[in-house]
Amino acid sequence: MSDHRLKEAEYIGCEEQLMTCFEGMLTDGPSAGVKFIQVENGGGLSARILPGRGLDLYQVRFAGQNMNYLSPAGARSARLYDGREDHFLRNFYVGQLTTGGLQNLGPERRVYGEMQGLHGRFDNTEASGVFCRRFVTEDGRAGLEVGGTIREGRIFGENLKTERLYRFTEGTDTITLTDTVTNEGFLPRQFALLYHINFGYPLLEEGTHLTLDSEEVKPRTDEAAKYLNTWNAIEAPSAPYPERCYFHRLRRDADGMCEYQLYNEKRKIDFHRLRRDADGMCEYQLYNEKRKIGAAVRFSGEVLPYFCEWKMLGKGEYVLGLEPSNTFMDGPAPGEEGCGAPVLQPGESRTYTVGFRYFR
Repeated sequence: MSDHRLKEAEYIGCEEQLMTCFEGMLTDGPSAGVKFIQVENGGGLSARILPGRGLDLYQVRFAGQNMNYLSPAGARSARLYDGREDHFLRNFYVGQLTTGGLQNLGPERRVYGEMQGLHGRFDNTEASGVFCRRFVTEDGRAGLEVGGTIREGRIFGENLKTERLYRFTEGTDTITLTDTVTNEGFLPRQFALLYHINFGYPLLEEGTHLTLDSEEVKPRTDEAAKYLNTWNAIEAPSAPYPERCYFHRLRRDADGMCEYQLYNEKRKIDFHRLRRDADGMCEYQLYNEKRKIGAAVRFSGEVLPYFCEWKMLGKGEYVLGLEPSNTFMDGPAPGEEGCGAPVLQPGESRTYTVGFRYFR
């Protein structure tokens, strides 16, 4: 036991004093039966994970304030999911993270001969083998891990397994998410993966500005093209507000790094470029000066080279999605010629890591 841990043990009778992890279940309406895992990190961070929804992040609070958008749909049971057309939206709570894939990104279409709904099935798949366990970091701090397995498979089709793991550390306002996707079938298989990361009020409001270190920005639609010069501005809510999506090609340095930030331009300090390491990581930040809360997301631009900005600032639908992925959302589907998604050979795995950091 480290000196830090040994000293800390003198003050506590149970590790629940340092960090809390508890399981619960919602009981009312369309949310009935939805299980959740709540983690309190002993600092300013609280996170709610939904095992029945792909172990995605439903809500994150930092310093008592909400970080992400939540839709009117609420945390509905995955068993109410209907993949036809845009019915996905009936189950789309948005949240801090909704994972897209593993067979489709973007609108409904036929993939490997099977119709796939908007953004695939991942978020509407129940995890198995779910666990919450404690560990001690190398420097002697208390930690919590939450994880489980999400399987997407059928006879005559794919057999893909995702082992998902969240890691929290006492008093450190970060979440590290690691996904390992394995092809357990006996034929090569392409797979698509999208981290649909979403921010909302009160972190997101007019005066909170986004800066992406982009070499190129392309509007997805004619409507988005009208506002190309303001893609990085966060305006007050309005109605109607047709959504605007922009595809970014992120700038990389010699080590394959990208950088993007979100901050309030009223902040009267100098902003410095983020330090870059050697493992191909990117980071973007959001910062709201009025409320003095911020968020940063960090990931590898080499394994998640595509990036979509979903700007939806309507009244009651006020959300900014910043979404890295491993293939182009509007490109060919997995299994089609020209699709850039990775191919997993039988027994092969790919690992993805996304880091969330919240700060004041």
